[in-house]
Amino acid sequence: MAPDDRRQRVYDGFSQLREHVRRAEPDLIVAFSNEHITNFTPGHVSAHCVSLALENPALPEFNLPKAGVPGDPEFARGLVSYAYANDFDLAYAAELELDHGTGLPLSFLTPDYDVPVVVILQNVIFSPMASVARSFRLGELVTRYVTERADNRRVALLGTGGVSHWVGNSRHGDINSEFDEWFLRQIASGDYGPLVRLTQPEIDEAGDGANEIRNWLAVAGGAQALTPSVVLEETFVPGWNTSAYQVVWQ
Repeated sequence: MAPDDRRQRVYDGFSQLREHVRRAEPDLIVAFSNEHITNFTPGHVSAHCVSLALENPALPEFNLPKAGVPGDPEFARGLVSYAYANDFDLAYAAELELDHGTGLPLSFLTPDYDVPVVVILQNVIFSPMASVARSFRLGELVTRYVTERADNRRVALLGTGGVSHWVGNSRHGDINSEFDEWFLRQIASGDYGPLVRLTQPEIDEAGDGANEIRNWLAVAGGAQALTPSVVLEETFVPGWNTSAYQVVWQ
């Protein structure tokens, strides 16, 4: 539904990101992601949930083919144990279903699904939610685990999800461009302090969908030693009714 030129710019940005992944040759991707009432329901909500599966099913949404995303149970179990030993509680699941929140970016970045992915879903739907500061600390925890326990394996971090948007209510299709531009500038500058201090009411001003910034903050927390750069900045894409931003930490 997006104009051809705008859609192509987003696809071109994904091509650049895919090339970054190819050159980095990661042994594993840790994906901080959100989902859309696929695994988390009002009957059971986890702040952060790690998949222990050897393979997670990616649902055939948004014209995506049904696929199996390989996992790494040994890494995942080790991460959960490491978190417990460091007073950080992580939920875990034998398997997670991956909807478009995870499957769509992976279809661009690893279209052959040939890199194992340990998925960490964060609750961005149901209140109350963990703070963005806790998501930042989660990223820090993952990097410490990789540094101390991952036996020199090359691990890439992926954060998926939107910035400002409203979903399923009277403001569906709105964005808060001022919030988006401020958020992107903070990310690009590496000045994460103001982001970590965001309160829930401040996030709410950018829409219920803005809770997905927790995934950006998890990567920022894990990539503090790396330099961020903006790959794509599309302030509003008609038809999609969201902005489209892509950032790489090198």
